[in-house]
Amino acid sequence: MVILSLDIGTVRVGCAVADDSVRIPFPVAVWPRAKYEAEKALLAQIEERKAGLLVVGLPLGPSGERTPICDSIEGFVRRLAKRSPIKIVYVDESFSSREASERLAAGGGDPSRHVDAMAACLILERYFEQNPGA
Repeated sequence: MVILSLDIGTVRVGCAVADDSVRIPFPVAVWPRAKYEAEKALLAQIEERKAGLLVVGLPLGPSGERTPICDSIEGFVRRLAKRSPIKIVYVDESFSSREASERLAAGGGDPSRHVDAMAACLILERYFEQNPGA
């Protein structure tokens, strides 16, 4: 099964993909969130890749509490769910963007261009770690 993951920010949405048989995430794209561009592009990816699962990062606080952006992320996902039957799960993505920036910088990459897609990869890695048999 193809799995897509999202790092949803206020300005951009990063996307990554993996097959559950290989479990190695790869960055797909970073889309602007304005004018529903990210939603349209993601729906096209779901259809094109025949994805069966969408893993969405939800930034929880240090004690597992909801943060202010959680409502915005869930609103984005609700709009998607109305237009696609894909199964959706949430994963705590706390500090994924910071870790993605550090990984990109360590590898000589440009964190400003690819951080959201790399964060989506990290979200998918966390999903695999939390669901070893899935």
